[in-house]
Amino acid sequence: MEVLGGEVSVEPLPDGHHARILTDVMAACFRAGTADRDPWPVQRLAIRLPTGPDDFAMPDLSIVDAARDDHMVAYNCYDPKVFRLVLEVTSAALCSDLTRKPAAYALAGVPAYVVVDRIGRRVLVPTEPRDGEYRERVVCRPGQSFVLPGTAVVLEVDDLFA
Repeated sequence: MEVLGGEVSVEPLPDGHHARILTDVMAACFRAGTADRDPWPVQRLAIRLPTGPDDFAMPDLSIVDAARDDHMVAYNCYDPKVFRLVLEVTSAALCSDLTRKPAAYALAGVPAYVVVDRIGRRVLVPTEPRDGEYRERVVCRPGQSFVLPGTAVVLEVDDLFA
């Protein structure tokens, strides 16, 4: 469950492929040494959103500052300033990953939003948030690789969809 723009959003439970993608990304973070220092990869850490008084999201994976525990704001949600990147893996229904979340994360000032779009078989990497939108956007397709912004983690699109 998440609250976006004052509306409760409930998405389908993730399936095995969704879980495997997250495991692969986490494993790549560990191999790259990201987990040994700041920043730190975590799954399902709630981010407080400025889109409403009770708004929050639960990104599938985030890269956060090591000092995140000093920035819990309310109801186990964390201040957006500790989030360096959020990553979502779409469900079969896409839900809000491509519609409502980009604006909410950009408004919160999250530097990068990565979407593994299982339906479109692509990875979207919006960056440079300003005025509630991401100014830069890279689309990565099968046969391409990309770097998780702000890290040394390189991912192959083909591997994510294998």
